[in-house]
Amino acid sequence: MPLELGLFLGAKRFGSRQHRNKNCLILDLEKYRYQKFISDIAGQDIAAHGGKPNDAIRAVRDWLSVATPQSVKMPGGAAIARRYAQFRDELPAACERLELRVEDLTFADYVVQVEEWLKANALTVG
Repeated sequence: MPLELGLFLGAKRFGSRQHRNKNCLILDLEKYRYQKFISDIAGQDIAAHGGKPNDAIRAVRDWLSVATPQSVKMPGGAAIARRYAQFRDELPAACERLELRVEDLTFADYVVQVEEWLKANALTVG
């Protein structure tokens, strides 16, 4: 998604006040891999996840904790990763009930599965 990222960064730099106040998290497999194909984003802080979903989850959670109002309470990265693992474990059975295969899910199908799982496994944060 280098094009989309470039558009976002261009809007942030040259856009209206609304666009200048935006922020983003850039994740990649390796911290400096992007330099091979999009050197124009030098100076951006890239979070590397090393192909490990738990590291990506933690990076996103930590970024959100800084980017959202202080009044928003959220569980830690390890807790979110456990819930994600539980969802992934339960996904095949949920798909089977609808005569779907996990590997054949469209994005829209996947979103429905996530929404249904979240409704059934509501998290209350004190």
